[in-house]
Amino acid sequence: MEHDDTHKLYLLYPQGNWIEVGVCTPFVIIGNSGYGKPILNRALKYSSSLEFALKCAFLSFDATRISANDVGYPVDIALYKKDSYCFTEKRFTQNELNYISEFWSGRLAEAINTLPSESLDTVFGNSNHPEINEAF
Repeated sequence: MEHDDTHKLYLLYPQGNWIEVGVCTPFVIIGNSGYGKPILNRALKYSSSLEFALKCAFLSFDATRISANDVGYPVDIALYKKDSYCFTEKRFTQNELNYISEFWSGRLAEAINTLPSESLDTVFGNSNHPEINEAF
């Protein structure tokens, strides 16, 4: 609106439906969203910093890129600073962000390895039955 001091962001669908980014919906996704959305749902909050949000967005994109063959680089970022009347734009290539993807893959594997697994022990047997453990 002409005299509205609060910036708002909307995702408008061709059918005329819309979603407003806000406290209950801190992000919107266009395109293939099934693989990366869990990262955003678990980590991103309306109060998150822009730097944190950008990291979440990249990890969400990376999860989708790895899982879907119709998603790939480049990644385009546009940032608007309030009352600046201009956008900052940046296009990232795979070479520029590959180290983040590799870092994330390593940390994810490390986190899985360190997950508590006591409740899973019954699947593999326990120390009272070493013959079951040897079968695996």
